[in-house]
Amino acid sequence: MPSHSKKRLVISYVLLVGIPLLGVVGVLGAGRRLKAPISVAGSWDFRIDPGASETQPCVAGLGFRRSTILDISQSGQYLTLMLNSQPMVELRGTLSQKTVAANSTSSIGAGCDGAAGLSFAAKIDPKSTPGLMSGILKFDGCPRCGSANFQAVRQVLATGSRSE
Repeated sequence: MPSHSKKRLVISYVLLVGIPLLGVVGVLGAGRRLKAPISVAGSWDFRIDPGASETQPCVAGLGFRRSTILDISQSGQYLTLMLNSQPMVELRGTLSQKTVAANSTSSIGAGCDGAAGLSFAAKIDPKSTPGLMSGILKFDGCPRCGSANFQAVRQVLATGSRSE
C-alpha cells in the first residue's frame, strides 16, 4: 500500500472515529455536573387552612371546604398541577430546587368576585415521609379572597407482595 493511501486512511480514521469520540467524552464530562430535580409527581392530599375556607367565597366556590386531590405531572423542572376540586383547576408551573411556582391556565370564576385565576407557591420538605408541601394559594383579581394558606401531603401507594 502506498504511503499516500496510508496517510489518507489515518486521516479518515481520526476524522470519522476520533472527533466523535472526543464529542462523546465532552458531553459526558459536561453532564457529570447536572443534577436531577426532586420528584414531586403524584397525588397529594391538598387542604386549605380551615379558617380561610369559611370566610372566603373563592375557597368555598372551588369546593376547597373538603379535602381535595392535587395531581402533579412532572417533566424535569416543568409541572402540570390539577386540583380535583369542583370545578377542576389546572395550573402550569416550575420546580426550582424545593420551591414550586404555578399559575392557572384559565379563569376560575366559580363563586369568586371576578377572580382571574390562581397563583400557587409552595415549599417542599423532601425529607418528610410522606412528602409534605406547604404554601399559599392566591386568588388573582379577587380582593375579598386574596390568598389562603394550604398544606399538601403526598399520598403513598400501598405496595402489596405477591406470592407465587
